[in-house]
Amino acid sequence: MITVDQALAIVLASVEPLGSESVRIDQALGRVLAEDIVADCDLPPFDRARMDGYALIAADVVDTPATLSLIGEIPAGQSFEGTVSRGNAVKIFTGAPIPLGANAVQKVEVTESDGATVTIKERTEPGQFITPRASEVKSGDTAARKGEAIGPAVMAVLASFGYSSVRVAIQPKIAVISTGSELVEVAQKPVGAQIRNSNTFTIASYASQAGARIEILGIVPDRSEDIVKALEAAASHDLVITSGGVSMGDYDLVKAVLLEMGANVSFDKVSIRPGKPTVFARRERTYFFGLPGNPVSTSVTFNVFVRPAIRKMLGAQKTTLPTVTARASCEIRDGSTRRSYLPARAFISDKQMTAEPLKWGGSSDFVAFMNANGLIVVPEDVHLIPAGSDIELMLLNPF
Repeated sequence: MITVDQALAIVLASVEPLGSESVRIDQALGRVLAEDIVADCDLPPFDRARMDGYALIAADVVDTPATLSLIGEIPAGQSFEGTVSRGNAVKIFTGAPIPLGANAVQKVEVTESDGATVTIKERTEPGQFITPRASEVKSGDTAARKGEAIGPAVMAVLASFGYSSVRVAIQPKIAVISTGSELVEVAQKPVGAQIRNSNTFTIASYASQAGARIEILGIVPDRSEDIVKALEAAASHDLVITSGGVSMGDYDLVKAVLLEMGANVSFDKVSIRPGKPTVFARRERTYFFGLPGNPVSTSVTFNVFVRPAIRKMLGAQKTTLPTVTARASCEIRDGSTRRSYLPARAFISDKQMTAEPLKWGGSSDFVAFMNANGLIVVPEDVHLIPAGSDIELMLLNPF
């Protein structure tokens, strides 16, 4: 059995980015940049007004009130052809270029105008309410970097610098399979010892959020021939994720089938709680994760191991989920000798991130896990954390 850190290192050393492709800007949201985004112009491209008001010379408004002659106005998108001289002002609107000669803007709220003159009621300082040219970005600067996820804010950067198309990472194709003769489809009413298949949709959702393309291949019973057939059919994908069938029982067949198929199994037990019987293997260009069948174990091992693999395939700057230091809301006891990932609800209290462990019935309690937005990480050699202590908290999406 290897440690969490050893297992994650093996995963990240094994997988590689899948390359890049060009997509239109309207298809780029949620993808990962495969190129640096370089500014093709200064931002702002000129000295720009930050407020609706009056462009003027600050030395004219040392003593207030001060009355100036109005010599024009500048709506956004237009320029003023003249020059502002002493004793004059130009009406200006937010985003418009500062006219030649002016060195300040006074906001309209502290002025009074009759159309021919304007009276400034507050002292105005040089540079006031002006955003200087290139103060945000200079032409040639890198505005967004390769490996960064494209969210709404990055979309604005792409559009502002003329990227009507952009190179992004190729999304890994992932097959999701649930094993277990006890499983039935969601629309089917379970009878006897049957349960509905929930893991498929948990894994597919997590993988989609991570940036992959998903194909759900359904339920496979606990028979070697059926598992072989399913995994062989899935082997054209970049990554195959199974749930169930990885423990030590007579019907836990995934690892044996992978070996039978000629896959190289890198590990099959990790010192993690929950989720010890996690399998990672490779055959040719396809990677396989065998996750435990209990739903919380599935979720924890996906976020600790599988998500980083997907993000590495995408060439993302950050592969693992973020961790923060939080305060324990109560005493935490943990008798495990493995590293524990305890479902928790994190919140801000007195300007401090606080985490409260959820009451849960073990690795099958997916209803309690639904309320978790973080995982409290308890090291292998720690068994008691006093209330109020600093703890490591892995943030789940969304937080």
